[in-house]
Amino acid sequence: MRCSRQSLPTTAILLASFISLVTSLSHNTPPSSTSQTTRTTSHTLILCRHGDSIWNGGHPGHRETFTGWTDVPLSPRGLSEASTTALTLASTYSFGIDACFTSVLSRATMTAHECLWAYGNMPCSVQVGKYVSDYRLNERHYGALQGYVKADVEAGKYDHDPKDVQDWRRSWYAIPPLLEDGDERRVEEIRRFGNACGGEENVPRGESLEMVAKDRITPFLEEVLTPALDFAVQQRRRNNVVAPEIQEEEEGGTGLVVAHANSLRALIGVICNVEQDPIALSKLEQMKIQTGVPLVLRYKQNLTVDENGEVVEKKMYQACNLLEEETEDASVQSGSTAMPDLPVWPLASIPWNGKKRWMNRSSSSSSSSSLRDSTSREEAFIFDICPKKSLYTTSKR
Repeated sequence: MRCSRQSLPTTAILLASFISLVTSLSHNTPPSSTSQTTRTTSHTLILCRHGDSIWNGGHPGHRETFTGWTDVPLSPRGLSEASTTALTLASTYSFGIDACFTSVLSRATMTAHECLWAYGNMPCSVQVGKYVSDYRLNERHYGALQGYVKADVEAGKYDHDPKDVQDWRRSWYAIPPLLEDGDERRVEEIRRFGNACGGEENVPRGESLEMVAKDRITPFLEEVLTPALDFAVQQRRRNNVVAPEIQEEEEGGTGLVVAHANSLRALIGVICNVEQDPIALSKLEQMKIQTGVPLVLRYKQNLTVDENGEVVEKKMYQACNLLEEETEDASVQSGSTAMPDLPVWPLASIPWNGKKRWMNRSSSSSSSSSLRDSTSREEAFIFDICPKKSLYTTSKR
């Protein structure tokens, strides 16, 4: 039927009336509000300093030397330490490792590989799910001191005040003398690490612990480490290994960090917010991390998530009192050397009772392989280990 010209205005009037009615009804309907909740996930970090290197002072014919980014190998003693550490780790912590993080320096990667092999005979579900080698976990750069015998530097052989040398070794803020651009050590480091660092401008010429924490450890923690552990929790939830619903508090992932004395101290400093706590900072400056002795540190971050589980706000990291979580009676550890201001404990001293462990992780044999592509891959070399089919990628800036 053909519409007449006279019917068009009537149709327009009816349409306008309908739109007005719908608008009126929508204004009387209260707007829907997106519900938000606060979720806390506690992750576990197992911290291992590499085994003894030929420059740590225990190898015949070598004295204790400022090493930094100099890529020296493990000594025979260090190889033995790495193997013993790996076996101790696998026998003590059998709950599974979601990811192993290490530096690009051979003394750390060799130790990390021993740890991976120790888990090799265990069920696939508790083997290390991801391996990440990243320059941001490298040792603190000792600048122009690298390659010098520590006793000679402290004795004034290179015209440095002993007090300054002590500060360069222990202080959070002190910066050692920087390498000059034309120094052959600088040239060699750029050649070896420039590509892995995303450019020679990211190869330091000397660092304080504060610089390591701010420029390397904090970005690594936020861009790589924590996202990898968060993703592991998501995968277990999807595979019904943990409760599928979003919980206010839930057990997080486990990361094995095999690195160096000062990069580990910087990591502890960031998580424990030592710059806001003078007592904790003082203790961190005095802390000495032994080679081949695993430590454990738990931390959490409060996240505000929407009804879909998407994170809308992140808050500062906070260290956890692991001992209180794992045992009802803290007095059983009265002889422990751990410090309350820095809740870092020897792994062997923790009575792992499994209260908060995801013991049924073995039901998710595919969770490890699902970790690929979960984190930012800037400046990292990442591959999945379990199952056998692996993916190796190299990424740059």
